[in-house]
Amino acid sequence: MSRSQHRVHQTLVFLLIGVAVAACGPRTPSIVAPAAGFPPSFPTAFYSTVPKASVYRVVPERSSLSLKVYRTGPLAALGHNHVIESHGVEGFIYTADDSAQSRADLFVAVASLVVDDAAARAAAGPDFATQPSAADIDGTRANMLGTKLLDAAQYPYLVVQVAPIRVEPQSAQVDLSLQVHGRTSTVPVDAVWRRTGDALTIQANFSVTHAALGLEPFSAAGGMLRVADQIDIAVALVAKSVR
Repeated sequence: MSRSQHRVHQTLVFLLIGVAVAACGPRTPSIVAPAAGFPPSFPTAFYSTVPKASVYRVVPERSSLSLKVYRTGPLAALGHNHVIESHGVEGFIYTADDSAQSRADLFVAVASLVVDDAAARAAAGPDFATQPSAADIDGTRANMLGTKLLDAAQYPYLVVQVAPIRVEPQSAQVDLSLQVHGRTSTVPVDAVWRRTGDALTIQANFSVTHAALGLEPFSAAGGMLRVADQIDIAVALVAKSVR
């Protein structure tokens, strides 16, 4: 390789490294966790007006929210797929005698979202086999909480309302209304549920797009490295009777 060719090769390598860093680099300052409590307008009053025997409160430490987002574009090999988790899901579930009147209201403080925990990535499968550096993780989280995506400073909570469409003995189809970045989007979701003693467990796996949520996926290098539109979501809830 000639000296001029070597310089061109070095320049290309540095450019690609720069693109990779830009894809995960910090964009916003750290977000301070919101004060404890419920989001504004959360319907806590409703759950005090219905029979306690029909109300369950989500147990955050036994519940989880997991999101998988994927890299795409011609330079996708320079980025990472990401696993984002929270064990801070909170809220209430009302199981009415008339299942059509049942509902759930849930929320997650966006400050509770954890990006690329090593154990979570290992459990997520081969698409998440490589572990990003601590700097990459910090940068990804800053991008996620920044004004172009979740805007955590302005909208510190993800809020979910659940309304049944069809309820079977251990399964249900529901409308899931997701309030993200001040915008509400509704998607149909299939869930499985089980009631054991004073505990209610619910699991659901579904996909939604950034576009459906009114979000624009992060991109770098003119879109050659970007986050794919689809988000895969898994929810596992454990709720206990408030009686």
